[in-house]
Amino acid sequence: MTRHPFVPARNTQHRIAVLALYRSLLRTTSSIPLPANLHHKGRRHPVTKILRMRFAKNKPLTSLRLIYDSMTAGYKFLTLLTKGQIEKSPEHSEILRHLQKRNQTANFSRSIHPHKKGLPPSKQWRNPPLLTKISAPGEHPRYEPTVRPLPKTAFVGERKVPVFGHTAEMMSFLRIKKPQPENLSRSLGAKTTRFRQTVQDTKKVDRELVPAAALEDLWDDIMHRLLHEKGDTVGVRREGPLESFRFSTILTKAWWEMKLLMFNEDWTARSDAICKLVEQERALAKGEKQSGVGPTDPEVAKESLDQILAEYRRKQTESEQKTKEGGTNSFQDPFASPRWLKKVKASEIEELKRNGLGQARQNKKVKDFFGED
Repeated sequence: MTRHPFVPARNTQHRIAVLALYRSLLRTTSSIPLPANLHHKGRRHPVTKILRMRFAKNKPLTSLRLIYDSMTAGYKFLTLLTKGQIEKSPEHSEILRHLQKRNQTANFSRSIHPHKKGLPPSKQWRNPPLLTKISAPGEHPRYEPTVRPLPKTAFVGERKVPVFGHTAEMMSFLRIKKPQPENLSRSLGAKTTRFRQTVQDTKKVDRELVPAAALEDLWDDIMHRLLHEKGDTVGVRREGPLESFRFSTILTKAWWEMKLLMFNEDWTARSDAICKLVEQERALAKGEKQSGVGPTDPEVAKESLDQILAEYRRKQTESEQKTKEGGTNSFQDPFASPRWLKKVKASEIEELKRNGLGQARQNKKVKDFFGED
């Protein structure tokens, strides 16, 4: 029989033992007395911080030998820290020496590599985006490259043609360098999550909201008939098919479908712009290879790239200043957009056309509830 690899996180006994040891160590370390120069008031106990770091470092271990050694060391340190709660004991002195040595090492490292206090995120210059949206509000999206393709004088070495890629959801992107930047992976993951959530919300309308809305409308009709028979006029009955819960679910589904269509239009526009950029990069690389242009001097490349980025930032600042002076608000209410209003109007017309058949079915359900033929 094949032996399966040991996965600590799936072993119940191991998890219970580790959590019990971890909690015991946390309780013990917080009770160790320390002088003010080693434990500043209002800060976490330094031994607790070391303990958390060690457990985090040992978390991915799967080797039985390493796990056994880690657990053995944990129980030994539990004994050491328990005895270290008594001041002037050998264990307490050993803990103080270790913390003092750590502080000296940290201070020496800070003196060699001083920390440079950077600007806040709102003041930092970030790299320009790959694509810039040039379409006006309400139009179909259109994009164009922001600063690429770069001239030969703006980089060192040969021109490398970016690689066109796409996700399982057919979202296009560009691989410019290896390894893939973390920001790109994070952006792709966030967009994919939003798209998948929109798909799930669209399915949820048919799976849950439509049956629930039909029951709500049936319940309202039954209650209205009972109140009408008793002559009770409490409340106001919704009049017209456009006031039903069913029509609200129709609008909900139309909204999510429009969101999916907007995803598709935006990704298609980005894909077209990326394809054009790749073709431009490929043509420039072919021309530079045929002409035999030599490598660019690093200083010249840095100066050229700085000029390109400075020009982009100047235009961006002017655009932001112009928007601020004009007093225009970048926020646009999606429910007041002409596209959505047109969609709602079309849904209302279609619902009014189908009202006769739908109302007949609803009346039949009410009669069936009261046992009428």
